[in-house]
Amino acid sequence: MSAAAGWYPDPTDARGGRWWDGAQWTAHTLAPPVAPRPVDVPTNTVWIWLAIAASTLPLASLLFLDPSGYMSATMRAAHDAEAAFAASVAWMLQCLTVGLVSWVFVGAAILFSWLDWRELRRRGVPLPFHWAWALLALAGAGLAVYIIGRTVVLRRRTVAGGWPPLWVWIGTVVLAVIVAISWTMTIAAQMLGSIPIGLTA
Repeated sequence: MSAAAGWYPDPTDARGGRWWDGAQWTAHTLAPPVAPRPVDVPTNTVWIWLAIAASTLPLASLLFLDPSGYMSATMRAAHDAEAAFAASVAWMLQCLTVGLVSWVFVGAAILFSWLDWRELRRRGVPLPFHWAWALLALAGAGLAVYIIGRTVVLRRRTVAGGWPPLWVWIGTVVLAVIVAISWTMTIAAQMLGSIPIGLTA
């Protein structure tokens, strides 16, 4: 049985197509798709650097917390309940402030990602990695997906590629983790030091 008339892979060049009229191949062909050539445009925008900064700055807000002071006041609760209550209120306000500041930075990082995507389109990058992936920062993923996806797409579609922001982002994340661990260890040591000797025995 003969195949129905239609476009099929060209038997002489499978990348293209040739019209089969139901009985034989015709002279009508489809050229193979041509991969778009990478565009030669700068890919580092001010917005991507601001997005990276905004995504890592929330960790710096931890430095404004004072858990050792709260711990010391709590230990004195039996002798000074008023001071312990004031310390508790101050601690809750500090935590709320840090949380609020962190959300502001997350929102700024998403906004800067959108501005970066818009600028890449304005410069002529075909279909840059979509900024909406930056919304995963709301789920605690940071800008990991957007930065990595942006780099992969720019590497394929531009001459310059997009490596510098990726390496800077990795460096800032590693530095932020080191700072956070050091801060946690320092605070833990201060809190242990504030415990009365009689309670540690």
